[in-house]
Amino acid sequence: GCGVQARTQLARTMEVRKLKTIKVWQFRAEDKQAERFRNWAKRTYNLETIISPDIDEVTTDVDILFTTTPSNKPLVNRVSPGTHINAIGADAKGKQEINPKILKQAKLIIDDWAQASHSGEINVPFRKRQIAKKDIYAQLGEIAAGKKKGRTSEEEITLFDSTGLAIQDISCAYTVYKELKDRAGIRRIKLF
Repeated sequence: GCGVQARTQLARTMEVRKLKTIKVWQFRAEDKQAERFRNWAKRTYNLETIISPDIDEVTTDVDILFTTTPSNKPLVNRVSPGTHINAIGADAKGKQEINPKILKQAKLIIDDWAQASHSGEINVPFRKRQIAKKDIYAQLGEIAAGKKKGRTSEEEITLFDSTGLAIQDISCAYTVYKELKDRAGIRRIKLF
């Protein structure tokens, strides 16, 4: 996908990695969203953007793959060794972007079992018994706390199935509030 989520994913990634080239999948030739995304990426980050209608070309030979589509069937069928996948598009029951064979092959990290098994990338293959709970390597918190290691080899495929958690939203909102209060003297924020 090339919408708001894709822009946000790229923006956050550019804070920690200095990418030079990105690839974008254009699933309909008449859809100009990929062109708009390319123009934005060039203007904002001076990135070279390769647009392709061939999803396999887009998903192979990349270091990081973001999936941000509303698909309810697997779109990603091939990735190269060493790829990290941020799977964020499957955010509701029945949605799915990644071939279950890739899920089985990857070091699979989720944010929360109950939520991911209901509405994350793993929800469809889990219900179809194509993957099991034992196929999950870790929850993100276990890696952040140092209880489990993240990537352990350059060839390893890693996949983060991100569904988003309320505690993350609250923590982020509190950080923003605290910054506004401390830097700008704002005491109250009207949310609605």
